[in-house]
Amino acid sequence: MPADPGRRSSLTFKPRAYLVAWCLFLLVSCQVQPESTPGARTAVPLENTPTVQSDPTQGFEATSSPAPTALPTSSPLASPLVTPHIHPTSTSKPSIAASTRYELDAVFDYYQHTLSVTETVRYVNPSPDTLTDLLLVVEPNRWFGGFSLVSLSLLNGEALTQYELQDAQLRITLPQGLAPSAELGFQVGYNLLLPAIAPPSDYQRPQPYGYTARQTNIVDWYPYVPPYQPGEGWLVHEPGWFGEHQVFDVADFDVKLSLAQPVKDLAIAASAPAEQAGETYSYHLEAARTFALSASNEYLVQSTTIGEVTIYSYSFPYDKYSGQQVLEDTANAVQLFSQLISPYPHLTLSAVEADFFDGMEYEGLYFLSHGFYDLYDGTPKGYLTFIAAHETAHQWWYGMVGNDQALEPWLDEALCTYMEHIFYENVYLDYMVSSSQSMVDWWWFYRVNFYDPEGWVDGTIYDFSYFRSYRDAVYLNGAKFLDALRLRIGDQAFFAFLRDYASQKRYQLATAADFFAILSEHSSEDLDDLLAQYFQGEN
Repeated sequence: MPADPGRRSSLTFKPRAYLVAWCLFLLVSCQVQPESTPGARTAVPLENTPTVQSDPTQGFEATSSPAPTALPTSSPLASPLVTPHIHPTSTSKPSIAASTRYELDAVFDYYQHTLSVTETVRYVNPSPDTLTDLLLVVEPNRWFGGFSLVSLSLLNGEALTQYELQDAQLRITLPQGLAPSAELGFQVGYNLLLPAIAPPSDYQRPQPYGYTARQTNIVDWYPYVPPYQPGEGWLVHEPGWFGEHQVFDVADFDVKLSLAQPVKDLAIAASAPAEQAGETYSYHLEAARTFALSASNEYLVQSTTIGEVTIYSYSFPYDKYSGQQVLEDTANAVQLFSQLISPYPHLTLSAVEADFFDGMEYEGLYFLSHGFYDLYDGTPKGYLTFIAAHETAHQWWYGMVGNDQALEPWLDEALCTYMEHIFYENVYLDYMVSSSQSMVDWWWFYRVNFYDPEGWVDGTIYDFSYFRSYRDAVYLNGAKFLDALRLRIGDQAFFAFLRDYASQKRYQLATAADFFAILSEHSSEDLDDLLAQYFQGEN
């Protein structure tokens, strides 16, 4: 059964849950018998596999501080969870020299929904080509009046006058060619008028960027340099009806956000920890795909630590217990994936309740739809938990290992969907849904098999007419392929492959060719039948 919207683990019933259930109709239903469970097996043989607190209402620290400058010295999760070897510190450096650094100085008017930004970009040409122009992707310009260019100049003050701003692209003709490995510094001044977040619609994708009556999300908000492909040009795509279309290189970020006026009880979730001085918040983040923020004067902020990583949960006040469940699941996922794949590379991870019907990943921060919170029944048996695991997994498959999300979305979405399975078979190994059904069995039925998914795993976001067909093929059939692959080559080879894939493609853009090339280093099994079953490129 899907979570009962009227049963909220001793919380007050809210009529909006019925609207949520209707909007999530294609996601939750239960009137069929489960199919046989693919890939039923024991848990991954990990040392110090995390356990879970049985009472989600006890032992968590609630704080009104939106971004503490000092990490808590103790954690309610520190005792039941064995801390993995996670080692990011304020002095550690990622093993990469990012080709781009963004310095963003923004004045944020919370009540008027505006930002005034001065952005300094330092770009090193990473390609063997001499560049005659530079492209910036400007997503806010997709909204009428959403982006106003104020100034554009080199760092020496020389104005850049040869440019074209059209749709979401600002193309700058350079005064002289930028040679390989040469650096270009320039500054962009602009104003942003944040859009109202549109209500759910069958005709447009959910919109994270903008504001509602209780939340402002500042995401994909700054002009950024997309990846450059030698001999081909800038890697940019137009939006699809669903899925993500943007492709990001890693970059370093220094962000200063100043409030235009004080906002009582304001909490700001961000991709990195803040140093706060009055109404100004300063952030530093290295080797990241994006930098995102979310602000509200209604957030209930809860936190815990895993090693030197602080996990934050930002939820609306009436979702305290579901916010605690998200905090617990995110912490467990960070610990598990750090042990299984590679240590989490940042100091913080923020999970934010979204005032829109979607989940969405950014570096160091992700959103979970309030619909998932509304359907929470006090157990980990629901979308709230497995989408929390999914979005946390994106910190590895999207953040650490990037990919072309428009043309090869399975490389992050299928992997993150299958990481949900890995999460349940480790974190909730002993949790039984019924006397005969484990959490893993339940997940296969509720998440995957109920929909009888079909379609090519390697489809692009432009290949599908409906969200359901896209999700079934890329996410769900993708998870089935990965499970079949794991069964074929065995656990030892499968997890060694994941670790090596993360290591070899760390901070790069991976392709399907990279995926299978690295896989071949760990197994000589014949995969032709699997590839023919799941991939159109093999047919």
